[in-house]
Amino acid sequence: MKRRFEIYADEVGNRIALPVGFSPLAAVGTWAWAFAKKLWVEATTMLAVNAIAFGVLHANQLPVSFYVAFQVLLGIVVGFNARRLRELAAERAGFAYTATIPAANGATALAMLLQVGGEPLPEWRPRSSGGVPDITPKCIRGWVAVTLLTLKAAFRYRLVVVLLGLLVAVVFALPGIIKHDGTATGFSQILLAYTLTAITALLGFSTLWLACGTLARDIEEMQLFLVVVKPIPRWQIWLGKWTGIMILNAGMVALAGTIVFGLLQVQSRQLGPEEYRRLKEEVLVARESRLPHAPNLDAEVERIYQARKTDPNIAALNPADVHRQIRGQLGGRLQVVPPGEFRPLPFVVDLGPGARERYKGKSLYVRMRFISPEYVPEGMAFNHGWELGGSKARKPERFGNSFGPDTPTEFAISADQVEDDGKLSIRYANLSSLPVVFPTEQGIEVLIPEASFAVNYARGLAVIVCWLALIAALGLFSASFLSFPVASFVSLALLVVGLSGGTLKQVVEQGGIIDVESESGVAKQGSTINAIAVKVYGGAYWVLNQVSSFSPVDSLATGHSVTWWDVTRAFLVVVGIAGGLIAATGITILNRRELALPT
Repeated sequence: MKRRFEIYADEVGNRIALPVGFSPLAAVGTWAWAFAKKLWVEATTMLAVNAIAFGVLHANQLPVSFYVAFQVLLGIVVGFNARRLRELAAERAGFAYTATIPAANGATALAMLLQVGGEPLPEWRPRSSGGVPDITPKCIRGWVAVTLLTLKAAFRYRLVVVLLGLLVAVVFALPGIIKHDGTATGFSQILLAYTLTAITALLGFSTLWLACGTLARDIEEMQLFLVVVKPIPRWQIWLGKWTGIMILNAGMVALAGTIVFGLLQVQSRQLGPEEYRRLKEEVLVARESRLPHAPNLDAEVERIYQARKTDPNIAALNPADVHRQIRGQLGGRLQVVPPGEFRPLPFVVDLGPGARERYKGKSLYVRMRFISPEYVPEGMAFNHGWELGGSKARKPERFGNSFGPDTPTEFAISADQVEDDGKLSIRYANLSSLPVVFPTEQGIEVLIPEASFAVNYARGLAVIVCWLALIAALGLFSASFLSFPVASFVSLALLVVGLSGGTLKQVVEQGGIIDVESESGVAKQGSTINAIAVKVYGGAYWVLNQVSSFSPVDSLATGHSVTWWDVTRAFLVVVGIAGGLIAATGITILNRRELALPT
């Protein structure tokens, strides 16, 4: 039975034959096979992933069958990619592709080539451009070829090796440099929040640099001139480079994320028993946040208005203004709870139909944050009283606890008091000597289990990849019409502006950028420049606010759920809308740009 062998030759005439297709030896040996082929980086990566997988499975006391399944999956992936890995090793050794020859073995293939004088016959046709598989549709072969060439260039210039080393250094060094305080919150903040933020920043800057360099340098060094004269549209060149960068980013995020997940499972054993329990129940979970319904105050507002209308002075005022004033007063009363009093209305949270049965035997959590309008001595704790549920079928559950202001605090509650319609009523009593104020946003919320932490973690990494896709598009957009140094500077400047949404918001709130009064912080009226600035800055702030609202790191570090809808919205808004607009602009500029102009 004949197989196909790819022949590679170096500058001095040495030739090697590499088999095409699935490699059983690579599938069985994985990292050991890669070491034997002198694929040092790839072999080390496989070995590290293997060790992390073993550590995670051992830490969670999972059955051996899970580890066996992982080994089988890894073997299948390596076996099918054996040809690509051999090709990579050959190119690193200075060999270049010559022909593909069907033969019984490699020695026969080399002998057949020597018999014809070293020049391949027409039937030993070269592979598709860039090593594109023959099954690839003709309409996108150029796209796939540019993608593969971009990946090869990243490996050839050792970018992957350097970036991999930096990522591993960040993942292992950061938790060692910054020590946590022994609590579940501090542990997750360092190992999750700080580490993932550092990984995102490192990959973001490397993505920006690679995106600017891969296109701008191809134009400056005239390499792109040889590509655009071929039957390949320029939009496929642009998208091919973006796709290659994103495949590299996805692999790096997956590798770094896997290492962080493994360290999280292994090092969590260092915590005390109580903090370890808190970590597993409050942080390494995926909890969806449900906020209380805004109360309907229409009936109460109307009742108070009718009572006040007996006063002739109030009756002479505009009823709409009076209603608005009463509604504001009632809203303030709902936020402020005086000492020794109940909140006028309970918090009502809708957990969905069938919630009591769905969460039976599971802990729900109330997350509360309050402030005090008066001076609070350091370390002072407020006493709080709670009443959950209460109906004809069951008695309300009452309990108390004590904690201080300003810092979000969680405590577990039972799902037994959820009503049949899925609503949970929570009454609050201030048992302290100082008033309590609930902030308008996130004053109180109920956290319900939504998925496992592993699923939540994977969805968070997917959102990070969406952000890297936007950064890659931004770099390629700048490189479409600028030189490499200028494109890098412009991309970085646009990225900084995108992260400075507070400045844009301030311009909108103060009503302009000139003639701003120092005392009131409000711009003078009647300025055309201010009117234009408010429109432009307001639009930019709205767009940036929509994009920047997708940040999974804080959610992962606090046990909040990154839902599939969050991932979908991130893909549609960050990649589809923002990245799509940038890509369309960059492709249009590249299409209209005249290359090889005389200088």
